[in-house]
Amino acid sequence: ENVDVVVLAGDLYDRAVPSAEAVNLVDDFLVRLVVHDKRKVLAIAGNHDSPERIGFTNRIQRELGLHLRGTLTDLSPVILHDEHGPVAFHLLPYAEVAMARQHANGGGEDPEAGDVTDQESDADTIAVGDSIRSHQAAMAHLVQASLAAGPKIPRRVVVAHAFVSGGTVSDSERDLSVGGASQVAATTFDDFNYVALGHLHRAQQIGETDRVRYSGSPLKYSISEADHVKSVAIVDLDGAGEVSVRTIPVVAPRDVRVISGLIDDLLKSGEGDPHAHDLVGVRLTDAIPPLDPAARLRRWYPNLISVEMARRGGDGDVPDPDDETPDPNRTPLDLFSDFFRDMIGTDLDGEEREIVVTAITAATSRHEEAH
Repeated sequence: ENVDVVVLAGDLYDRAVPSAEAVNLVDDFLVRLVVHDKRKVLAIAGNHDSPERIGFTNRIQRELGLHLRGTLTDLSPVILHDEHGPVAFHLLPYAEVAMARQHANGGGEDPEAGDVTDQESDADTIAVGDSIRSHQAAMAHLVQASLAAGPKIPRRVVVAHAFVSGGTVSDSERDLSVGGASQVAATTFDDFNYVALGHLHRAQQIGETDRVRYSGSPLKYSISEADHVKSVAIVDLDGAGEVSVRTIPVVAPRDVRVISGLIDDLLKSGEGDPHAHDLVGVRLTDAIPPLDPAARLRRWYPNLISVEMARRGGDGDVPDPDDETPDPNRTPLDLFSDFFRDMIGTDLDGEEREIVVTAITAATSRHEEAH
C-alpha cells in the first residue's frame, strides 16, 4: 500500500507489565516498520498499557520516524509533510480523569477531589483545573491543550484512546467503564479532519461519515468477537483535508467462531470439519447436559475455548425477571416449573415432578429443623 504513516491508537500490550515475549514482538514489529521499511509510526498508550513504558522514545527514535506518546508530558503535535503541505498529528494517550486534572493544574491536584458518576460535561465544555470530573471534561482539556501546543495547521488528525458515544462494545474491553462519565462525545473532536480511535475491538465508524473511526483490534480476543471482520483501515487525506477510508481484511491463521447444536451432531460434523483447528466456542442445545462434553469435543476441536448450554425457551426469548412482579402465593414447585420450562423448553413430566417435590420437601424439612 506504500503508506506514509502507520498509526497505533493505544493498547500495544494487553497489560501494564507485558511479558518478555510481548515486548520482543512489539520491538520486532516497530524495527521492521521504521528501520527496514522506512515508515513513520505514531503510537499512543491505551488503558491496558503502562504510560511510562510506552513513552520511552528518545530523539534518535524520533529522527528515525518513531513517535511514541505514553504520558501527558508533551502534547505538541507531530508535524509531517506530504505533497500538499503539512499535517498535524495530535497524539493523546489514554489518561485517567485525575491525570488530566493534574495536567490542567500544572502538576498540582486536589487529592480529595472525586470524579463524577454520570456525564455532567457536554462536548462543548473546555474544562480546566478542578472542573475536570469526567472523561468528557478530561478529553476536552487534552484536545484544547494539544491544539494550543502547536502551530495552527489547517489539516489536523487526532489519535486518541477513549470510549466515544455511539460505539459498539464486546466482552473483550476492560478497565475502562463504558457508561456514564466514561463516555466522550464525538463532537469533542470537531476541530480535526480525521479522528483515529483506539479502545473498542470492533472496527467501526462513529456517526454518518468515516471521519471518526475505530480501527478495531487486528485479532479476535474473545467469543464475543466471533462475528467481527478484522481489518486495517487505509485512510487517504487530500489537500483540502477531506478523508476517504477503505479497509483491508486481516485473516488470521485460526479463526474464532461459535458452533451450536446437539453434541452428537457436532461430534459427527467435527470429524470432517476442514477448520477444526480454529478457536471454537460451543453452545450445546441438548435437553439434558451431556457428560464431559469438553473432553469429547476436543477430540475433533483441539483448540476448544468454551462450552456452554444454550437456553431452550420455546420462542428463543429469555424472560427478564425484573419485568415480572413476584407472586407471594406461588410455591417453590411453581417457580421451579417455570424455570425448567424457560431453560429446557418443555414442562416437567410426571417422574421429574416427583423428583422435584421430593427435593423441595427434604430441603424444607432441613430448614425447619435448623430454625
